Amino acid sequence: MNTIKLGNVSKLITKGTTPTTLGSDFVSEGVNFVKSESITDSKYLDSTIFEHITPETNEKMKRSQLKENDLLFSIAGAYLGKVGIVRNVDLPLNTNQAVGIVRLDTEKVNIDYAYYYFTQKSMNSYMNKLSAQSAQPNLNLEMLGNLPIYLPDLPTQKKIADVLSCIDDKIALNNKTNSELENMAKTVYDYWFTQFDFPDANGKPYKTSGGKMEYNEVLKREIPAGWEVGCFGDLIEIGNGKDHSKLAEGDIPVYGSGGLMRTVEKSLYEGESVLFPRKGTLNNVMYVNESFWTVDTMFYSIPKIENVPLYVFYNAKHFDFEKMNTGTGVPSMTSSIIKELPIVIPDSNVLKKFNDKIQPIYHQIFRKQKENEELTKLRDYLLPLLMNGQIEVK
Repeated sequence: MNTIKLGNVSKLITKGTTPTTLGSDFVSEGVNFVKSESITDSKYLDSTIFEHITPETNEKMKRSQLKENDLLFSIAGAYLGKVGIVRNVDLPLNTNQAVGIVRLDTEKVNIDYAYYYFTQKSMNSYMNKLSAQSAQPNLNLEMLGNLPIYLPDLPTQKKIADVLSCIDDKIALNNKTNSELENMAKTVYDYWFTQFDFPDANGKPYKTSGGKMEYNEVLKREIPAGWEVGCFGDLIEIGNGKDHSKLAEGDIPVYGSGGLMRTVEKSLYEGESVLFPRKGTLNNVMYVNESFWTVDTMFYSIPKIENVPLYVFYNAKHFDFEKMNTGTGVPSMTSSIIKELPIVIPDSNVLKKFNDKIQPIYHQIFRKQKENEELTKLRDYLLPLLMNGQIEVK
């Protein structure tokens, strides 16, 4: 196995430009434009947060016009060291100066192998240490070209990449399935509680079939007769997360505003709950149904009546908590604001039917999430062993 500088097996190493430096602005539609935020822990770019530039701006930025199988490195900022691959579906695509572009010589390097090589924790740590040597924490193009890569022969590279890709493909399939399941659950919620076409006593859509509606002064709209309007505080209690730093590692997940943070030995609460960020990414409301811990920048909720957590969760997603920010620095939320949010309180039988319909969907989602956690652990365990030859692929 040979150690080679990345620049010696690359046809091009460059970076992008910020359109505003050329007098151009981002537009709502046009040529895709990738920033470092789109380079995540996945092999491929997160296209849902691409910006866009005009074809004319893209033409001005010829140097950073991307091609299929370009390897992208985040070389500055919070995402420094992240790596991703450009796919044909991403094109046309351009990028900015925080993203390094590496166009590999495919007669020497397998693209997927290179991706996995540079996603090793040891390589990410190495890149971050290199960046600390600069006046500003970043990787310049010379540093990028000097990154070491260990290259066995091409067939061996492909075998290693195929093993790891199989795991990532399964993770991606699970994520896609979960996305479809979440959309299914949201569609049911919208149909039942936005259009009010939940099944009536005869199994027919309530409003469409002539179910009685009454005008509500608080909401300034009609709601089904007999339903009330209250607030979140009528359905849930709000609890404060706590410091978890002194807890030993275990099997209990710890949630922050960015999602799962670590696992610990004890739980703060057990069962269904809706989690609300107190600081940070305020719109990242989560639903959980397990033993868990939340950090002190998160609220968790305790249901006051049966069958409400999933209903509250989908209601919460209709609010823009970022606009309710009470902080002057870090975005902040208070429990009193959450408690006072208005909510329609349906008939208890309808709530139970909704919960009975959606719970099985979330059981499937949680199973696939757990499977992905195990697959990720397996991939991360195999990755360094495959790269240093401790495990040989036949």
